[in-house]
Amino acid sequence: MTHKERIESALAQKETDRLPFGMWMHYPNRDRMPRRLAELSIHYQEELDLDFIKFMPYGMHSTIDWGAELDVFPGFADPPVPHGAVVTRPEDWDKITPRKGTEGEYAVILEAQRLCLSMRKSVVPFVQTAFSPLTTAAKLATEAVLIDHIRTCPERVKRALEVITETTMQYVNAGVAGGADGFFFATQMSTTKLTPEEHAEFVRAYDLPILESIKGKTWFNILHVHGANTRIREMLDYPVQAVNWHDQDDGPSIPEVRSLTNKLALIGGLSHLKTITTGTDAEVKAQVEAAWKNGRGVILGPGCVASSSTPDSRLRFISACVRATAQK
Repeated sequence: MTHKERIESALAQKETDRLPFGMWMHYPNRDRMPRRLAELSIHYQEELDLDFIKFMPYGMHSTIDWGAELDVFPGFADPPVPHGAVVTRPEDWDKITPRKGTEGEYAVILEAQRLCLSMRKSVVPFVQTAFSPLTTAAKLATEAVLIDHIRTCPERVKRALEVITETTMQYVNAGVAGGADGFFFATQMSTTKLTPEEHAEFVRAYDLPILESIKGKTWFNILHVHGANTRIREMLDYPVQAVNWHDQDDGPSIPEVRSLTNKLALIGGLSHLKTITTGTDAEVKAQVEAAWKNGRGVILGPGCVASSSTPDSRLRFISACVRATAQK
């Protein structure tokens, strides 16, 4: 099978010739340079024989055009962190005014995408990254401040979310027009820290219009539900083709989620917190083989981003274990 055929079969829950496989990590101090990000993405796809490219712009990109400043560390190990929150007081949400999703920092990411797609030597599915509007809001504020403001000044937060949603929608549609096969749509606020009503009102209500805007234009959209105690069970009807979550580190397990949906491909199987970085070879091999035994519609990948300090030798070993499933 080609990489595309393997992913298409997994999404359709059909047999594949081996376990479909993706891997992604940040590239600190290199991922803000479009050409370097593109080169690294192509390098690891070819080196590991990945079945898709999960593109990895740095995690704070959606905040920069609204005034976020970063503390950047030397070397290639540590990603940048916010120098301080853009939003600390209720009235600060009024500073979140319209921005274009094709300009500023988004233009840099779209240029990196263009370069990456131009470097592909074969038709490998390309999945761009986007954050849920409430996730961007949390990055602009902090999770604690955001939750407090949701409960004390909800209308101010909603006005900001409308702006963030429109900008994100412009960005994802530009990504699709530029050749992305889908988006890795990440939500870091879909946990029980919000009540079911708050999740419906402040997460779901803004996520769905973005995903609906690319429905029919894309074929490989992945919902990433981040963290512990998530509301993944409430989100399995999102208009995506696959779902990814911390199955090994926080649960629920792949079999549990499969019992809840037969419509989505399930991406996971590798512990990003333990096995990938510090596990033994035997533990890595066991997780790869367990994912293969979970049956059709499973794509091997980390529950979340793998550590940027993961040795290339470990990544190559995971790839070898994946290739070995072709013989089983």
